[in-house]
Amino acid sequence: MTNLNILWAGLALVGSLLTGVAGATDPLRVGRGVPQLFVDDALIESQIDLKRTLHQPVKDGGGNIPLIVPAEGKDLQAYGTIVYDPRIAKYVMFMMEHTGGGGFFLATSSDGLHWDQTERSKLVPVVFDTDLEPDPGARRMGLDLFSCYYDAKDPEYPYQGWLFFANYGLEKEGAYFVRSRDGRKWERGRQIFSSFGGQGDTSSHTIVQDGKTVHGPGDVTIFSYDALEDRYLGIFKFYRVTGRDRNANGYRSRAYMFLDHLDAPVDPRQIKRIALLPSGAQARGDTPWDEYYASTAWRYGSHWLGGLKVYHAQGDYPYSAAGCAFLKFSSSRDGLDWSKVPFANDDGVPELFLANGPEGGNGGQNDGGYICEFSQGPLRIADELIYYYSATSFGKKAPEERRITGGGIFRARLRVDGFVSVDWGTLTTLPLLFDGEQLLVNSAGPHTVEVIDAMGTALGRADVSGDSIRKTITFGGRSLRQIAGAKPVRVRFSVPTGSRLYSFTAN
Repeated sequence: MTNLNILWAGLALVGSLLTGVAGATDPLRVGRGVPQLFVDDALIESQIDLKRTLHQPVKDGGGNIPLIVPAEGKDLQAYGTIVYDPRIAKYVMFMMEHTGGGGFFLATSSDGLHWDQTERSKLVPVVFDTDLEPDPGARRMGLDLFSCYYDAKDPEYPYQGWLFFANYGLEKEGAYFVRSRDGRKWERGRQIFSSFGGQGDTSSHTIVQDGKTVHGPGDVTIFSYDALEDRYLGIFKFYRVTGRDRNANGYRSRAYMFLDHLDAPVDPRQIKRIALLPSGAQARGDTPWDEYYASTAWRYGSHWLGGLKVYHAQGDYPYSAAGCAFLKFSSSRDGLDWSKVPFANDDGVPELFLANGPEGGNGGQNDGGYICEFSQGPLRIADELIYYYSATSFGKKAPEERRITGGGIFRARLRVDGFVSVDWGTLTTLPLLFDGEQLLVNSAGPHTVEVIDAMGTALGRADVSGDSIRKTITFGGRSLRQIAGAKPVRVRFSVPTGSRLYSFTAN
């Protein structure tokens, strides 16, 4: 286990997560040190005039100047993962030069903020075993999405991942297990699944849902390591066949399945349902052109969280030009059932988590085109969440010589637990059974906290002020444990206009 994927798994291993509603009267257990977020309503019993805001990571330099710059007329895509290698005491960032088939590269950092390589010419090449004979008639073979993690339990091959071989033919196209001793040279293992895609326009598994027929898994398929359960969450792309019509909505969709072994073949027929399927209409937060091209998933406190990459071949949105891709935000309690986080952001746009800048901005250096995520989620560095992403400056509608070029690797920052805030109103939680002694809140500005017993009696009230990510709450000088004992209690938060409540934690 590394100090990388702020997934809070280290905390979660000390105390259990919020487990979900087991019955009408069963309390929810709040594990020690596990932040409880307000990205959904799962722990809210009642609410009055509640307003919540989805917060976008704040881009360094406004997203105008990349931290790592591609070669002229090229791109750098976050088709990889950032891991922490304790043997060299450095973060390792894997990325891909997609335009022109430039291959994979890595950069390293001692602190997760300053990178040893900042230009394409200084990046370290990553070599994969591509000695794979394609099926007869296959052409334009290449490598696509890659995801990995650092397995500290395997001292010989700690780097392990999935790599997609594209256009190798109906049987050989698909994801393969790969492993490496040092992250620089990778061996290819067994095929994890065959997409049966590419030239044949068919797929290995078909799902009919909401009147739509989609096939998969496809190329944009990755995994996330679940440290709490020591297993893997496969994140699979499904899609519909549209031929050569680049403007058609391909209903690119996201499906999820837990796996016990990373190097074992996957049977896609075990996937019975698409978790995130675009509406293909002006409905449920979508436009007719929105496709869920990619997604990530990472444990964070009481949730699985992840970015949702939305590609739209048409439609010039105020925050994303046609042919570009931006990010929405999604959450899950169990890793399998996912929902978009519906709240408006600080600019008043519902669901929008990371917007594009103007296409081709700052002389083709900005993040105005095709945004991609690294698979591991944000890094917690000190008291910030550091969010790395890639973006080209031009999208897929740009002239051929500029299409999907420019930009580079960018960085943005977010408050710890700061994905969604309660901005005003009152909420009362379901009955909660706290493992910890103290109640801590992450908030800015004045608000009140009340602890209420099963009979509706207020056991204690605290007036909270200031700005802190971990403020200890006392009730007349007494702790949560001292006023509640070992019994379930409800917690009521009252937030006035101008304040923000992000999370609460037991400690």
